Amino acid sequence: MPYKREDILSIQDAKQKLGWEITAFDLPKTWNLTQGEGTVVAVLDTGADLQHEDLVENLLPGKNFVNKKSSPQDDQGHGSHVTGIICASNNEKGIVGVAPKAKVIPVKVLDKSGSGDVKNVADGIKWAADQGVDFITMSLGSPSPVSIVHKAIQYAVSKGVVVWCAAGNAGQTHNIFYPAAYPETIGIGAIDEKFDRANFSCTGPDLDFLAPGVKILSTVPTNWYAILSGTSMANPFAVGIGCLLLSYKRKNNLPLALSSSKDYIDFLKNHTIPTSSFANKSFFEGFGIIDPRKMQEWLLAK
Repeated sequence: MPYKREDILSIQDAKQKLGWEITAFDLPKTWNLTQGEGTVVAVLDTGADLQHEDLVENLLPGKNFVNKKSSPQDDQGHGSHVTGIICASNNEKGIVGVAPKAKVIPVKVLDKSGSGDVKNVADGIKWAADQGVDFITMSLGSPSPVSIVHKAIQYAVSKGVVVWCAAGNAGQTHNIFYPAAYPETIGIGAIDEKFDRANFSCTGPDLDFLAPGVKILSTVPTNWYAILSGTSMANPFAVGIGCLLLSYKRKNNLPLALSSSKDYIDFLKNHTIPTSSFANKSFFEGFGIIDPRKMQEWLLAK
């Protein structure tokens, strides 16, 4: 799933910044309620920069399915960027993730070119599910279904794992990619700073939500930062929101069902805002843009 690299910053240049996706939704206010503590996400991607100053505090031991003799060190950048969007630490360095106290297990299923064998993806899904993670996120995809991956997702779901997937970047006339299109997953498309759907973002009746995915600053190897765009960036934003919600529920014994993708969809669809007007909103934007501000209001009312 391609993405666009727009800028690169050193850790010295990137004195802690709040990205537009953080400030636009007032996430620092939500952090007064929860920062995602107690939640665990498996990121199936190119791995993670295991020594990055903004990630190391929140990384748990992972696994490399591309080269089983090596660590899941990121040799491409995509997986580190995804990981930072979820859980970069609030440490006065670089950037801050959506859920800065969530934990991530890096699962390397894609190689240094960003490509991967479907068996490695399926094996990574099953392994992650067996680690007892709360969420699996995959910012990867194919326009065609892959049976071995679908079965692995069904296995993860049977273990109580919620699976989030990027919709794909093939453009606004294309249906979303697999695995985002499977009924067991939550499919996420992208918006820009104007809250308009990104022109690269796939759509279709299987799209669930939209989230920020244009000009997102996050972590890349080695101890650097880059601005990237893609549904690959929108998906981990949504996962981070899931971490905040699940963490708050656990800390406060909230009587809210959050054990399946349907539970999250049912909750989040009541906490969205629309994009610009389209003739067929269900095709173009799913249930709308996930809005943490509305979620925050709901939590405070409980």
